[in-house]
Amino acid sequence: MVIVEDFAVEYLENESVYRGRYRILRKLGEGGSSVVYMAVDMKTDKPVTIKLIKEHVFDGKRANEIVGEETGILRFVNHPMIPGVVAEYDDAFVLDYVPGNSLSKVLKKKGRFEEKEAVALGCELLELLMYLHSRKQPVIYRDLKPANILLRPDGHVSLIDFGAARVMEPGGDTDTLNLGTEGFAAPEQYGNLGQTDPRTDIYCFGRTLLLLLGGKCSPELMEIIEGCTRADREDRFESCREIRAALLKYPGKRIRKKILKGTQLVFSAGALAAVISFSMANYGSVMSYAASDAQARVPAVKDRLGNAGIRIKEILKEKCGVDVDELLPPMEENDR
Repeated sequence: MVIVEDFAVEYLENESVYRGRYRILRKLGEGGSSVVYMAVDMKTDKPVTIKLIKEHVFDGKRANEIVGEETGILRFVNHPMIPGVVAEYDDAFVLDYVPGNSLSKVLKKKGRFEEKEAVALGCELLELLMYLHSRKQPVIYRDLKPANILLRPDGHVSLIDFGAARVMEPGGDTDTLNLGTEGFAAPEQYGNLGQTDPRTDIYCFGRTLLLLLGGKCSPELMEIIEGCTRADREDRFESCREIRAALLKYPGKRIRKKILKGTQLVFSAGALAAVISFSMANYGSVMSYAASDAQARVPAVKDRLGNAGIRIKEILKEKCGVDVDELLPPMEENDR
């Protein structure tokens, strides 16, 4: 996997005008390959995002090559969760602005997501991945992680930064360039394991979902995450559709387990209550039976103990020459 080096870039100042059309408002972020700004398109008066590319960051490629590759994929797809291309230049391209914060920022601010929240976001992401993977030439995103997912004010998500995305080549043996983020990238993204495919995004999805949950979730959900993140892609879920179906079913599986456990507890409590109720209702009979039983058993037990004592005395006298009666102190009159 390529480690992107940090190259110098000419930064844009706030309130400066880029290409005579876009007034820069503020810097949104910076990565190894680009700097991203929020700006206003003075032609339409709409907010936009400008992604300014750093030169020679990917295998010596020039900025215009990187611009061409990323915008080519963005123009190839058309989805409400993906920002559209407004314009492209030699060193940058302009996208529709998507308001919101990355999930990585949300995690830092509020901490882990509740299971229900994370699963809802996960289902949205799976729908988007299903769309990308179902193109005539499947698009493999390859860099799914919280930093590349925006949580919009309406509570839905958008996917940004298609810099690592690629179109899957039918019959291809390997990726031209191995890209991804350590901690989220699948083993095959490190090279020598064939070209990446939809199961690569499935691995990244599982790692992302686990991070959103802070590593804590129910055993039923963890089973699904493990099915996404197995090292051998042959052992993972086959498709995002399969994962989504599992996520929609698993709450019912949890509920059924709770109901079964509750039924077992109710049955046990009911049985115990029945025994107690029977005993209370028939207290006199039960006590009478217990007394009669004890009256019948005690004499028999005394007889067995007396016979055992006589036999022990006989054995001691026969084997050891000891007369136990001679060793015992004389009995008082009251003890007889």
